Amino acid sequence: MNRPAPAASCDPARLRLDCRHYRGDRPCRAGVQGVCPTACRAYDPMGFRILIIKLGALGDVIRTAALLPGLKQAWPVSHITWVSRPSGVRMLAHHPQIDRLLPLDAETLAHLEVEQFDLVLSLDKEPAPAGLAMRVSAAERRGIGLSRYGTVYPLNPECAPYFALGLDDALKFRGNTRSYPQLIYEALGLTYAGQRYELFPAPADRAHATAVWDALGVRPGDAVVGLNTGAGRVFANKNWPEERFVALARRLTRRVGVRVALLGGPDERTLNARIARVCPGVLDTGSTHAELQFAALVERCGVVVTGDTMALHVAVALRVPVVALFGPTCAQEIDLFGCGERIVTGLPCSPCYRRVCDLKPNCMDDIDLERVLTAVERWLTVPRAPHTPAGRPLPVLGAAS
Repeated sequence: MNRPAPAASCDPARLRLDCRHYRGDRPCRAGVQGVCPTACRAYDPMGFRILIIKLGALGDVIRTAALLPGLKQAWPVSHITWVSRPSGVRMLAHHPQIDRLLPLDAETLAHLEVEQFDLVLSLDKEPAPAGLAMRVSAAERRGIGLSRYGTVYPLNPECAPYFALGLDDALKFRGNTRSYPQLIYEALGLTYAGQRYELFPAPADRAHATAVWDALGVRPGDAVVGLNTGAGRVFANKNWPEERFVALARRLTRRVGVRVALLGGPDERTLNARIARVCPGVLDTGSTHAELQFAALVERCGVVVTGDTMALHVAVALRVPVVALFGPTCAQEIDLFGCGERIVTGLPCSPCYRRVCDLKPNCMDDIDLERVLTAVERWLTVPRAPHTPAGRPLPVLGAAS
């Protein structure tokens, strides 16, 4: 009678639980079969364990990724976990400097309470993420925490200036001259040296975008100007007026070799359909793309015109030249890293971050068509900097592997 071979010993002392390839419920990510060998050549210890908690708006999640190269410089042997909302997890997928992406849900909370980290970084000023930062076991916490009274406060002295920007309008609107990447580096006690943020669409995302452009008749040599017509609903007057986008589209379509493409999400579906209807030759790229599919569409553009919204940060992350329009928000916090230009309203009441405004003309009405057109034409002639993925992409928790 043939008996099955005895299973290899699963003595916990033999398991390399701190190896970034070890998974336990599935075979080793590095391809080693069975229980961890005593002298495994694939053993790759996690090292310094860092947890980033960043939810917030998707554009803020994208630009917070500027921290990643700085963290890897400070702790070269490190394991970075990032907790975000599902949309943030999808947008940051394939980033080579994130070892694990976790959606904020009950399952994530269950195992984070058991894990131990060397450093927790919390940058949202809302109670939920700040509370999570306090619940996780960590040797050190930096950023924003939650008090026993349910109120947020800065966890480390370096974070105090960043925290104060949310409490003092004069300081935020007039006093501060630092960009968001510089602010968060300083808030977390890190050295800022111009580190930028990046996104990494997968081959499938780029194939999706290619199919869209092919269906629209865009040829390889065409210069594409992307008009991102939306800017969210939180703040009043972040959107450039519809009639200005129409006028810009009509002027640009007269240029030989230039294709004008409308970009947006579900909220812009009706708006973009109206613009395409009154502007023959303008392309509507659709409004139902997944996050990195949208990023891959933006990546094909030669220039993107947009307000202060997610598409702006997508373009910056992919080194696509941006003509960024600023009305109620702080232009000084946005670093384009030399790839585009900011056009800022001249109205003295800006920035204001108002959610309701009845001023006529408003700050975005003040942004002149000719200024935008001139900026677009200027950046269409600037050679694109290459966007080369660095390192190996790592899997998102729960993704097939």
